[in-house]
Amino acid sequence: MHGIKQSMKTDRFMKNMRIALLLMAVGLMSVSCEEEKLDTSMRIPGLGGEEYIPNEIDEWLYDNFTAPYNIEVIYRWDASQVQSSWLRPIVPVEEDSVVTFMTAIRDVWFEPYERAVGDVFLKKMTPKQVVLGGSGEYQFGAIKLGQAEGGLKILLLNVNNFDRSTDISDPEQETSPEGANCIRQFLHTIEHEFAHILHQTTMFDKTYESISAGKYNPTGWTDVEYAEAQSLGFITPYAMSGKDEDFVEMISVIMVYGREWYDDMVQKTCFQNGKLVNETAYDAFTRKEAIVVDYLKNVWGIKFYDDAEGEGIVTYVQEAINKQLGK
Repeated sequence: MHGIKQSMKTDRFMKNMRIALLLMAVGLMSVSCEEEKLDTSMRIPGLGGEEYIPNEIDEWLYDNFTAPYNIEVIYRWDASQVQSSWLRPIVPVEEDSVVTFMTAIRDVWFEPYERAVGDVFLKKMTPKQVVLGGSGEYQFGAIKLGQAEGGLKILLLNVNNFDRSTDISDPEQETSPEGANCIRQFLHTIEHEFAHILHQTTMFDKTYESISAGKYNPTGWTDVEYAEAQSLGFITPYAMSGKDEDFVEMISVIMVYGREWYDDMVQKTCFQNGKLVNETAYDAFTRKEAIVVDYLKNVWGIKFYDDAEGEGIVTYVQEAINKQLGK
C-alpha cells in the first residue's frame, strides 16, 4: 500500500512539474511576443494582392493571350490560385519556362480550334484565367497535370518539366520516363479539361452513359491496365472513372494521338485475323465515337474528322504537334 501511495505521490509530482514547465514556457513566449511586436506592414509574397511592374514575359502574354482572347495567364506564385498538399507542395513556375510552354500551348491548342471554328469560339469558350504551376499534384498514385474550374479557370501543372522535343505514339506511354512531360502528355491534359468546359456548358447525349453502364469504377480504375480497359470499351483506364471522364477522354485522346491510332487500337482490341472477337467493346467504341462526332458538330460547329469538304480538327491538332516536334 505504501508503495502505491509513494507511486501516486511521484506521479503527482511529475505531473505538477510538467505543468510548471509548460507555464514557464508560455510565460517566456508571452515576454518574447511583447518584446518583438509583429510588423503588420510586412507583406508575405505569394498570398495574393502583390503589384508587379510588367516585364517582357507579361508583355508577351498580353500580346498572345490577353489581347486576342481576353485570357489572363497567371504564372507568378499565388497561394490563393493553387490548392497544394503540404506533403507534396506544388512549386512555383520558373520564369524561363513560361514563354516556351505557352508558345506550345498557343500553337497546339488555340491554333487548331481557330482553324476549325474561328476565334469567336475561342473568345467565348476558353477560360478567362490560365494558372500555371511548376510541379504536378499527386492523386491516387498518379500525377495530376491540370484541372478546369467551372469554365472560368484552368490550372496547368508541372510546367517546369515540360519537354517539347520528345514524342510518343500511344497514351499508355505517358507514364513512362520517355513520355513524361512531353507535348502530347500536356496537350492530352489540356484537351481533356477543355472538353469538360464544353460539356459543362452544354451536356452531351444522355444515352452515352448507358453504353458502359455498370462498368464504371470511380476508385478502382487505377489498378486496370490499358489493354483490359480497352477490352471493356474504354479508351483509357481513367475513362472508367465515370461517364464524364469517359466522354472527355474519347475527345482528348483521339485528338492528341490521331484517328489512325484510334482505328488501329479498335482493330487490335476487337478483331483477330479479320474476325470480330469482342463485339461488346466494338459496339461501345462505335457508339461513343458517333456521339462525340455528332456532339462537336451539332453543338459547337466543330468538324472532328476529315470529310469530302476538308480537314477536321483532329488533323489540325496532329499537324500542330508535328510542327512543334519539327516533323
